[in-house]
Amino acid sequence: MDYWKYYINSILADRNVEDVAVVGLSDNKCVWAAKPGGLLAAISPQEVGLITGQDRKTFLLTGITVAGKKCSVIRDSLLVDEDNVMDVRSKGSDSRSICIGKTPKALIFLMGKKGVHGGALNQKVHDMIVGMKA
Repeated sequence: MDYWKYYINSILADRNVEDVAVVGLSDNKCVWAAKPGGLLAAISPQEVGLITGQDRKTFLLTGITVAGKKCSVIRDSLLVDEDNVMDVRSKGSDSRSICIGKTPKALIFLMGKKGVHGGALNQKVHDMIVGMKA
């Protein structure tokens, strides 16, 4: 448990990151670790199922929800080997970039602070994926 707390805190130390969650890809698809009180702690198993599902075209048109927040999909390479990242943007007046990375056992969700470009989050998620595979 202390490992996850340390891991989450080290991610939140990045000046671009507002919120973070790590979600398991096992049968129940539950949140393993997240920022205490953060929006991403509310990610549901149904949302994870849609994000990792084989129907990639529908949500490109209709969008997805992340922790109940409606989002537009900007780029979907989540199921593409050696990339494994999806970039989304939350809708509304307080829109934020969200980057989702996929490892063999988990999804990593990063939400940027207001005004942070998705590219900065994308690079961080790529680095985290490589670190988890090592």
